[in-house]
Amino acid sequence: MIDELITEEEAPRTDFYIKLDAEADMPTVLSVFYKQDYTTIVDPETGEESLQLEGNPYFVGNTPDYSIDVVGVLHEPTGNTLTSDGMEYPEIVALDGWHINLRLLNEVMRDSVEALDVSHGVTPDAPKRVWL
Repeated sequence: MIDELITEEEAPRTDFYIKLDAEADMPTVLSVFYKQDYTTIVDPETGEESLQLEGNPYFVGNTPDYSIDVVGVLHEPTGNTLTSDGMEYPEIVALDGWHINLRLLNEVMRDSVEALDVSHGVTPDAPKRVWL
């Protein structure tokens, strides 16, 4: 009889919930998910190659390595009821922050995503939007 308890190794996390202070923070905080086009320039005298950046960095939300769902501002009811033109409706307020759901599809970006999770990750009790 085996007296040892065999435990299953926990599967690595694939879904992360990120909260930024504002949408304007995306290019800085999520810089690893931004790309910028470039061309290779060859110096005709020396033959040395250099890169010349073109245009502005742009957000890349889906690749074979990850998918990002920019949720934005979340809202929730306050519990109060408002009335307008005789119609009642629940009062809704915006929650603080700019919310992003991120799903890792493989291990390529794990270190970057886990570092982002340490600095900006949240663990909602009941996420308002989830991956299917």
